[in-house]
This record gives sequence, C-alpha cells and structure tokens, in this order.
Amino acid sequence: MVSATDDAGDQVARLVAAGVPAGAIRVDTSLGTRGARPELEAVLGELGAGDVLVVTGLDRLASSVLHLVQVGQRLRAIDADLRSLDERVDTAAEGEAGVLPTLEILAGLQRTLVSASTRAGLDAARARGRRGGRPPRLTADAAAEAQRLYDEGRSVTEIAEHLEVPRTTVYGHLRRPS
Repeated sequence: MVSATDDAGDQVARLVAAGVPAGAIRVDTSLGTRGARPELEAVLGELGAGDVLVVTGLDRLASSVLHLVQVGQRLRAIDADLRSLDERVDTAAEGEAGVLPTLEILAGLQRTLVSASTRAGLDAARARGRRGGRPPRLTADAAAEAQRLYDEGRSVTEIAEHLEVPRTTVYGHLRRPS
C-alpha cells in the first residue's frame, strides 16, 4: 500500500524489492488526514486469512494512531497480518502478534491524553474569565429591552423586528415565566 506523494515511485520500488508483486501494489491518491482512501478500502476488502498487508511505513497506511488501530482491528478480524518496512513490524513473525493490541492500548492512551489536555485548556481559559462559544447577538441593554417588551405582552416577532434580529435570537435571551 502506497500513499501518493512525491516519493511514490520510491515507495513502489521499495515494496517490489521487499517481494511485493508490482501488480499487487496499490497507490492511494488521497491527500490530507481525513480524505477518502479508496485503494486502502479495496485492499482491505480483498485480503483474507493468512494474507499480509505490506506498507513502506505506518504513516503511509494510517492518518492517526486511532486510524491505525482501526485498520489493525480489521486485519485481525480477517486473520490477516501487517508488515511495515520502516518500522520493521511484521505481525506474522514470531513474537510480533502483540503489536496490534499494543497499538490499541496506545490509541486509548492518546484519546485520554487529548481529552485531559482539552479539559485542562478549557478550565484554564474559564479561570482567566474566558467564556466559550459564540458571543451573544444582543447586548445586555438590548436583551433587557427584549425582556421588557416581552413582559409587556409584545410578540417575539414584533420584538425581533424592532431589534432587527432573528426570532431565535430573541428566544435565546428571554426569561419566560415557568
């Protein structure tokens, strides 16, 4: 499996040198981390028990550790193996069967770390007085006016037209009696 880059020819040559028949090599032209990978999907669909997916590097196979784990799970489900030339990973080799489960553990760790880091960043921003989300459409004075008009019995449509904002904005700023 090759990802199309400037060195795609070099990758193909390395795979051929590693014993992969030239006709079996697939080149994905998708760029970016979340783009469609039709050739990868085709290869994974064609693999069966005992087959080996050979890649030049794990970074060419997957866009993230999580994506790599998902590919690994698919390979395990069909009893196929993975061989990466750069990382010298070969799950068919003696003692290498634990590589994919180890990657699953690392993916879980990555998710935990990202979640904790995001939470810490949001907490720090709140401590500095920052509030997330879109700024309110109405100023405090306009929101108070909207509430006053609503309490006087004016319709939300009338209030929205008066303030020149959508009705949904008015609804978001009203305290309605329970």
